[in-house]
Amino acid sequence: MTEWLEALLPQWGPLLLAASAFLSCLMVPLPTSALLIAAGALGGTGHLDLPVLVAGAWLGAAAGDLTAFSLAHRLGPRLEAMGGRRKALFDRARQFITHRGPIAVFLARWLITPLGPASNYVAGATGMKPARFVAASVPGEFLWVVTQMGAGYLFSHGFRGDVDAIGKCGIVIILLLGLLWLAHHLWHRHGRPTI
Repeated sequence: MTEWLEALLPQWGPLLLAASAFLSCLMVPLPTSALLIAAGALGGTGHLDLPVLVAGAWLGAAAGDLTAFSLAHRLGPRLEAMGGRRKALFDRARQFITHRGPIAVFLARWLITPLGPASNYVAGATGMKPARFVAASVPGEFLWVVTQMGAGYLFSHGFRGDVDAIGKCGIVIILLLGLLWLAHHLWHRHGRPTI
């Protein structure tokens, strides 16, 4: 499926990325990260317009996050009414979101991406305020899109022996390490906001 979708990138680039990112945020299993890396590589070779690709993927991901959050937000009262083990799991998820909500949502977007789609539903179902969710989700999705596409972009240049591109790869690695440090700092210092 990945090869088939990647073959559609030159013709449908931004729309394909938007649709894939949107569906991925709803927990539909699609190879969105692979598509973003391939799109970044095509942007790096000049075949596609990189800023337009970034905008398409970012808007699709943000819309998918908000859709999943809204669906779960409406189902929250039903989850409250259930009993037994499910109620206990829901209460644990609520406690986690209460203590580390916005920073957990932010980090799940770009650093711990497998947790991203699930965190949309947990945040909505546990009653996180929509403004706090958006403030954490939208910047996190932007970082995710930029890091994935940036990797593809740099790989399209970095293996040609281009000293300038290799230097840019080093700068990006340093920036990513800085982002990891910032995420660690935010998690430990500000990881206990209220919902």
